[in-house]
Order: sequence, then structure tokens, then C-alpha cells
Amino acid sequence: MSSNPIPGHGPARARLILDFDGTVALGDGPVYAYAQAVAEFLDAKDRVALLAALEAFLTGSGGAPETRFKDGYDAVAQLSAPAVSRAQRNAAYRSSREAIARGDVAVHAPDGLEDFLVSVAPFAERVLLTNAPLTGVAESLAALGLAEVIDSIIPEAGKPDGFAEKLPGLLRGLAPEELLSVGDVWLNDIAHPLAAGCATAFIDRFNLASGPAHLRAAHIEELYPGMLEWAGDPSAFSRNHAGQIPHSETPAH
Repeated sequence: MSSNPIPGHGPARARLILDFDGTVALGDGPVYAYAQAVAEFLDAKDRVALLAALEAFLTGSGGAPETRFKDGYDAVAQLSAPAVSRAQRNAAYRSSREAIARGDVAVHAPDGLEDFLVSVAPFAERVLLTNAPLTGVAESLAALGLAEVIDSIIPEAGKPDGFAEKLPGLLRGLAPEELLSVGDVWLNDIAHPLAAGCATAFIDRFNLASGPAHLRAAHIEELYPGMLEWAGDPSAFSRNHAGQIPHSETPAH
């Protein structure tokens, strides 16, 4: 496994792009660690309110899904602003990632992910594309037993816009449908590759009113069969799943 800025050394092959938090590493520990670090900048009453609102979003105990939040991290950012500045939130995020690196925050891998990534290795390069810094990610992959089944890591990717900037390099030597992007935040992980004609698989944990994707399920484990179908024949997969994408949102090739 390497942390090259753009993978793809050697013969071109299909490329599987995976998000980290909520995709490869499961559990709400990291977002709670971030929320608790952000809450340190609030008074006691607002601290309790922030953590309670995050709990309601993550567990669905507040009733209908809160669709204005992309994910838990976005919920913390929106709920704490403007009392907590962007610089303070960034400091809190770095602190939470350092806690992950120390092993103080529990995460777990999806069932069967290691075996799945082994099975696609002959067909696709396995790339982790994450907004998180390398600190915390590398240590978590090792602890989860996934370090040997990820070929390269692109940290601090700056998604969503950073994904668009990196797509030309990620697609070098490939047809668009030979790249499959998998993630749990539609705007970050799906929107730009979909617009570029790539294959997409969306983990829709919160059943949010988001855009289309070729594959969609509440858990990544449910997506393994479709992703294996893609790995075996990306062109056929694109044809077979074209009906999942509204015509107006299907890029021209």
C-alpha cells in the first residue's frame, strides 16, 4: 500500500475508489470524537444540545431524516456554527484524527470487506480516496486488517471539489465506466464521478433524498454483488445499470 497522490503505475486496469469513514471504516466513534472536540469550544448548555442533536441524526431518533446534513461531520459543523469558527472546527478535527491514530476511537470493517477486496484485486486497483489526513487512516487500516488489500491512499482529497480535480488523473488510461466510486456521502463520493460517466455505488445509510447512483443500498455489504459484476465487465455493468440514472443526468460518451 502506498500514499501516492495519483495511483495507476503500471498497466492500466479498472479502478475501485473507496471512501474511508462510513465506507471502509464503520462506527460512529470518529464523528462523536470530532463532536466532543468541537463541543469544548461551547458553553455547557450548547455542548449538551450539540451532542444530543448529533445523536438524534445518527440514530434517527429525531423522526424524519435531517436532509440538510450530508453526514455526521456536516451535522456537527452546521449545528456548532457560528459559535465555533472554522479554524476551531479544523483544530477539533485534527484532534479527533490523532485520537483515532492512537487507537482511542473504535471503528470496525464491514463484514466480508477484506475477502471482497481480495476478490477484485485481479481486476481493479483498490484506491482509498478520503478527506481525512493520513494520520488515523493508515493506523486504522492496519488495525482493521485491510492494509494489505488497499493499493494506495489519497488523503486530504478535498471532496467534493477535490474529486473533480483528481478525476483526470484517476481516469488516465481508463474508459470512464472502468472507474467505480463507492461512498456514503452522495455529494462527496458520487456526484462528480457520475457526471464524468463513471460507475457509482452509494451507501445510503440515512435514506436521504439525494441524487442517483448505479448501485444503492443502506450497507456496503449489500453492494458486493453489484461491485463484483462491475469488476468482471465494466462496460456491461454500465449498460445493465443505465436505467438507474435519469437520462438527463447520464453523461454523453
